Amino acid sequence: MKNRGGEITSRIDFVDLVKGICIILVVMSHVGGIFDKIDYHHMLACFRMPLYFFISGIFFKSYEGFFGFLLRKVNKLLIPFLFFYFSSFLLMFLFSKLIPGLFHLPLRIEELLYIFQNHELIRYNPPIWFLVALFNCNILFYVVHLLRQNHLYLMFIAIFVIGAIGFTLGKYGIPLPCYLDVAMTAMPFYVCGFWIRRYNFFLYPHHRFDKSIPLIAAACVIVMCFTATNIGMRTNWYPGNIFQTYLAAFCGIIFIMVVGKSFRTIPFVSYIGRYSVVTLGIHGPLSHFLYLFVSMYIHQSEWSSVLIFLLLIMICRLVTPVFVKVFPHLVAQKNLIKIYQRKQ
Repeated sequence: MKNRGGEITSRIDFVDLVKGICIILVVMSHVGGIFDKIDYHHMLACFRMPLYFFISGIFFKSYEGFFGFLLRKVNKLLIPFLFFYFSSFLLMFLFSKLIPGLFHLPLRIEELLYIFQNHELIRYNPPIWFLVALFNCNILFYVVHLLRQNHLYLMFIAIFVIGAIGFTLGKYGIPLPCYLDVAMTAMPFYVCGFWIRRYNFFLYPHHRFDKSIPLIAAACVIVMCFTATNIGMRTNWYPGNIFQTYLAAFCGIIFIMVVGKSFRTIPFVSYIGRYSVVTLGIHGPLSHFLYLFVSMYIHQSEWSSVLIFLLLIMICRLVTPVFVKVFPHLVAQKNLIKIYQRKQ
């Protein structure tokens, strides 16, 4: 369904499924073990995080102006980040003080400043770096998006230049604070998500394009076989050249999107996808505790990684309704900072 501006206004159900697949792949990568072996030729690593930026771009709206847009992104991204950032640190810091040696990573107060220093790993909750990078990506694109009405070609040039600069910074090992360089490299993925939402038939149900899905999926897999590399978006590290990196990532994105469109919805996965911010925010610190628990009973790393993954996904699914109901303002379900809309 379209509005006058040509935008799709109805909820796209299979996007929740794609988000669910994406966050599950993220959890797998953080568990490691057997899942590192499953990722043959890095065909999952090459698109896992680019897919997350792409999906986020699908939901871009300029709203009522920059200030309103900024407040919305603070509510949706920075507040959940701060909530998971401080709560996970406090939880693990208290446990490490109560039970010295419990974790193999003694926490220090100064680690709270790591987010402002290069690409230091947030050891007590590594995955939430994405929320900061995505916030920066949103702000960057909002500015570039202003060129869309009268200077569309300049907008695309700016996006290409920003992406290329971000990629080059990564190649030369020049980090920017708060993952700004990562946001620059991710800009093309984000913009393609935005563009496909507004001007492409791809998202429409029951389109003649759907008949070509098997062929498109097979073509994407073949291309990834020859181009996939083990990229590291948190550190803005890319072993391949710029064309190889983006080509492999976009093929992976298209593959997951067409698969998602074919299935439309898988209730368990789609639910996790709809509230993926909860799984993103809690699976990191939760894995530290699960590693300790599982290692007491299973010493074989491959079996332990499978059990940890299953426990993580099940616990995240079980506690998500609790977070959504008890902390809606802190997990991007309601606005903590009130936004006053202009009267028409």
